[in-house]
Amino acid sequence: MGSRKLPDYRSKQKILYINNTSTDTLKSYGDVYLEASAFSDALVFYLRAGHSAGLQKIREIALENGDTFLFSGASKALNIEPGNAEWEELARKAIERKKYLFARHALEKSDNAELLNALALQMKTQETKSGE
Repeated sequence: MGSRKLPDYRSKQKILYINNTSTDTLKSYGDVYLEASAFSDALVFYLRAGHSAGLQKIREIALENGDTFLFSGASKALNIEPGNAEWEELARKAIERKKYLFARHALEKSDNAELLNALALQMKTQETKSGE
């Protein structure tokens, strides 16, 4: 299935919700989407397939990329409540990639007011630099 092109929106909806698609097929589509770096779509297929290893892989990718929303979705799908340390790590990764809104969301989840204030100051500094 790796060489197969990704289905269009309507086909994807049929595969996920209308057809009685097998777990193995759903997992395979998840793998194809993962290979294509379409992580949100991979998450949906892995969730529908109940494929914990795939969901964990998405969670790890999201953490590495500082993607708060993908990380939240994968964590929820795995029934994992991230701790403050994970949220702070996610925020650091987001800041490295200049994804300041993701970082802010992660820090709000971590309840780390000190880091949140430091981020707000950094964001304000970035706005000032870009406005010059």
